[in-house]
Amino acid sequence: MADTTDSDLVAGERRDDLLRALSYVSTESGPDGEYIVNGDLPPEVAPPFIRAIMRIEAELLLHDAEQVTVETGEPRSPDERRADAFVALALRVTDRA
Repeated sequence: MADTTDSDLVAGERRDDLLRALSYVSTESGPDGEYIVNGDLPPEVAPPFIRAIMRIEAELLLHDAEQVTVETGEPRSPDERRADAFVALALRVTDRA
């Protein structure tokens, strides 16, 4: 469900709604060099954000399903896929070029 860059929709949701939701999200560095994502989204902005993350996560799951082999198993864990979906959403929302 990749959206065109001139669309006002990102992962099926209004770009402005997602930008507002992302304004409630922050990151911090973890002890092992990882990033920790924190967000306390108000009820009025949470549903579009959650739906968009889930749609992108579904895209990634379909892609991952094509990569599964007996030798390698799944290419990433559900937690990794969710984190990748968050990053993809943030990139798509801010990509207006």
